[in-house]
Amino acid sequence: MRANPVDIILNKGFKIDKKFFLISGNENTLMQRIREVLTKLIKVDDEYNVEKIKNISSKKNGISLFGAKNLYLVSDVSGLNNDIISAAEKEDGVFIFFSENSPKIKLIKNIFIKRTDCLLIDCYELTRDQKSKIISSYLVDTNIKLDEGLFWELVDMLDNKYMVLENELIKLKELDPEKINGRNLQLLLSRNSIHIEKLFFQILNDNSSLIQSYNKIITNDTDVNSLYYLIKQYAFMIIDNDNQSDFEKRIPSYLFREKNFLISLYNKYNNSKKKLLLNLLIKTEKSMRTYGGLTSLIGLRFLLNFRKITIS
Repeated sequence: MRANPVDIILNKGFKIDKKFFLISGNENTLMQRIREVLTKLIKVDDEYNVEKIKNISSKKNGISLFGAKNLYLVSDVSGLNNDIISAAEKEDGVFIFFSENSPKIKLIKNIFIKRTDCLLIDCYELTRDQKSKIISSYLVDTNIKLDEGLFWELVDMLDNKYMVLENELIKLKELDPEKINGRNLQLLLSRNSIHIEKLFFQILNDNSSLIQSYNKIITNDTDVNSLYYLIKQYAFMIIDNDNQSDFEKRIPSYLFREKNFLISLYNKYNNSKKKLLLNLLIKTEKSMRTYGGLTSLIGLRFLLNFRKITIS
């Protein structure tokens, strides 16, 4: 079976009644958000221990403590077929497979579409219709009212990549409701994302120059959150891949100029440093929940800690 990723994010009547989920496509930020949302929905629905494994064959057999079920986050679909899925069907737990598009995955997608205990979630850049649903839901939740013409102007103005769109929507709170018009939206949403991405690629610079660039580029809390989610995207690329070949396949094609830099960054990480990076992300997420986002100071501390782990 197949599901629309936007329906899952907006949780419009979405039911967790499958055992196997495959998150695929080529829009990595949307794929990551779907994995986060599914994990939360499944854990809320029942008590689960979350375990990250490379592939389904590396799963350890055994019974969880206190009768809790297992939620397996699987990063490699190599060798996955109908027989293996059928064998795993008898086991207690839920499996979320995460794999970007590749020639080998077409047959696996067909299996997920045909089976009633499986769900395929394909993630691509958002369509105009998908963007309108996300924006409409956000406006209702924040009690922001726009006339129809301005609404569709906003839809066309915002980015097609999910995480960028999500961060840009947050900026709407900065506007006085009486001053929301086309011109002010253009001024508010003028892209700072290019500069923020350039800041990430300065991560190996010395602390002094990195702090100077941070203070120049990051001007508000929305920029801080945008930087965090950008780094989080690259961090999970590092954490989730066990070898350089798999990592290279995850590098977006538009970053061809930065490919060698990203590979050199990946090669600075061993399993011990990956755990430190994951702990940094978890700690930062807790700060975000506590303070409703990231302040400029916490964002700078996160950036410098990321650099410290990378060069250690």
